[in-house]
Amino acid sequence: MTEHSLAQRTAPSGLTREKRRAIIAACIGNFLEWYEFVLYGYFASVFSVLFFDGGDPAVSLMLTFLVFGISFVVRPLGGVLFGYIGDRYGRKVTLSTIILTISCATALMAVVPSYASIGVAAPLLILLLRCLQGLSAGGEWMGAAAYVVESAPAHRRAFYGSWQTITITLGMFTAASSSLILTAALTAEQLQSWGWRIPFLLAFPLGMVGLYMRLKLEESEEFEAMSQSQEREKSPLLSAIKENWRSILLVCGLVCSPTMCTYVLLVFGPTFLTTDLGMDSATARAACMAAMLILVVLVVVFARLCDRIGRKPFVVWGAALVLITAPLGFLLIHQRSFVAVLLGIALILIGDAMMLAPQPALFSELFPTSRRYSGLAIGYNLGVVLFGGAGPLVATALITATGSTYAPAMYLSAGAVISLVAALLVTETLGVSLRTGKIEPDNALPAS
Repeated sequence: MTEHSLAQRTAPSGLTREKRRAIIAACIGNFLEWYEFVLYGYFASVFSVLFFDGGDPAVSLMLTFLVFGISFVVRPLGGVLFGYIGDRYGRKVTLSTIILTISCATALMAVVPSYASIGVAAPLLILLLRCLQGLSAGGEWMGAAAYVVESAPAHRRAFYGSWQTITITLGMFTAASSSLILTAALTAEQLQSWGWRIPFLLAFPLGMVGLYMRLKLEESEEFEAMSQSQEREKSPLLSAIKENWRSILLVCGLVCSPTMCTYVLLVFGPTFLTTDLGMDSATARAACMAAMLILVVLVVVFARLCDRIGRKPFVVWGAALVLITAPLGFLLIHQRSFVAVLLGIALILIGDAMMLAPQPALFSELFPTSRRYSGLAIGYNLGVVLFGGAGPLVATALITATGSTYAPAMYLSAGAVISLVAALLVTETLGVSLRTGKIEPDNALPAS
């Protein structure tokens, strides 16, 4: 019996209350990050009128998503900055700084005057705040992922790492719910005038709760052990590029398809359904919200299986499924009924969930503790910048250029091909040593 299989039988089945609270505190930043992302996507039509009114509605909407995409360009800078701080000085101070910045920037968006009031300063302020959010987001996911995986029992890293995706989806669901409630409760004039600002303002008190929780965090045992053993590196970023460049490229490729599915289907989705397919706004948002809940359930189920079977089978078959189901899903989506749209999105999300479930564990296990934050920051942000943040803009541009509302399906299929190649190249990491980022002989998987 190997050390890994023995650990699976003898390790405690759960976490202490303190560690469970710590993991929740680590994940709450992802909730806020995606809460804002989805709010911006769901209120894109409002933003296009208030801040990017260029006369042509299609151009205004593209400008709105252009700002959404540009803010992702600064994510690698945030990743470099916070990755260095996280690897050199710890996860706690980094995650606390990030959640404060994200919540303040999101709340400030609610008080920006419209273009009609202050002219070109309005879209510039929106761009500035979005870039500030992008800078902070550049260090959020990977810092929280590293902390959660380092704090979880070795035999349940994928399951506890999946809380990352769960809190992200809950943030999306909360944002979608608030937009749906406001749309139903207010007139179009009220919503455009002041109603949309309410959920953005709520980010500040939510952020303060998260900040309080993160300030009470203790460093992960893995990071503390690394620090005490004098393994802390002076230049973790350079070391990651030099020693773990292959892992960085694999993370970038593996991020491609899941992040494209998330942004195109769940962030851009309501705008696409209403603007391009002519669906009722409430029906479109309700379908996307229901799909988010399905995604949560799928991720939990697949994550548990990842801790038993391994990470690689899920990223391989997940990418293959998205490649196949994207055209089929959009065929259902074009039926324009609630049930058909939900089934179409859910069909594609099966493969998406298979890839998302092992991500925090798999990505963290590809890097040693001393440079995990920095390595993840480069690979993950590079993938999000190239594929995720540009999703709504590219989808909109493809529809405009081709005149086909099926164009986003081809975009998702292309992303699946990239992730499939990366998935076939990645090594299995179940049983890896977090300290070294390598599978030690004693921790190898049992022979089948």
